[in-house]
Amino acid sequence: MGNQLIGIVFEALLYVLAAVEWIIIIWVLLSWILLFMRMTSFRWRHRQAFTIFEQINDIFERMTRPFLRPFRRFLRRFDTAGIDFSPLLLLLVIWLIRRVVEVIATPFILSK
Repeated sequence: MGNQLIGIVFEALLYVLAAVEWIIIIWVLLSWILLFMRMTSFRWRHRQAFTIFEQINDIFERMTRPFLRPFRRFLRRFDTAGIDFSPLLLLLVIWLIRRVVEVIATPFILSK
């Protein structure tokens, strides 16, 4: 019974980490799309679509901001030429945490 509960907790943690990973990837892609929309005439030709993209981007930015804040504080010390490497660093840390959790959780998940 105890091993099953621990296995469920580890699986839930893996699902949460995967969800955060996908939210970050989607936010990065949306921010790039929005940047290109701002640089072209799409912004003026399709104002409603542009506004919708801005709102969606704002939602995803608000979801990722708490996770990115420590990495942005850490990267402030380095000159990155205006490029925000915090999403990449966060994805790397999530990947490492997922691998460690998978190694620890394998006996508990398999014992179901």
